[in-house]
Amino acid sequence: MNNLRLVASEGEPNPEDKKVMVEGLLSHHAKSGHPRKSETYSILLKDENKKVLGTVIVTFLWNGMEINSLWVDESIRKRGWGRKLMQAVEEEAIKRGCTIAYTNTFPWQAPEFYKKLGYKLYGKLDDFPEGSSLGYFSKRLIK
Repeated sequence: MNNLRLVASEGEPNPEDKKVMVEGLLSHHAKSGHPRKSETYSILLKDENKKVLGTVIVTFLWNGMEINSLWVDESIRKRGWGRKLMQAVEEEAIKRGCTIAYTNTFPWQAPEFYKKLGYKLYGKLDDFPEGSSLGYFSKRLIK
């Protein structure tokens, strides 16, 4: 063990090293009584020419759904498409047994949008970035 050393690199670790890390984390979760299986899921909004005009990307983990990204093209904002994307992904989450959804957002992004959908602020990271904050939102999903 005296030959250990720190090895830094830019970006993601190589696939083999990342696999070792992921397997180690999953093993730790399982030994702690919380076997972990996560799945990424997305819904895209496309026009008749198959151009993507919106998308929501989530991760399902245990009984939760983490909203990783939600985007609607500026040309069609304020027409209910963000709400429709969220309704569709929440319905999928409920089918998968999720009871909670959560995300984070900056003030210039979508906190008011999430509040209108029933999400509640449960935490805030101030001065990130400096002079602003990152809000953490969650919502109980009803089966």
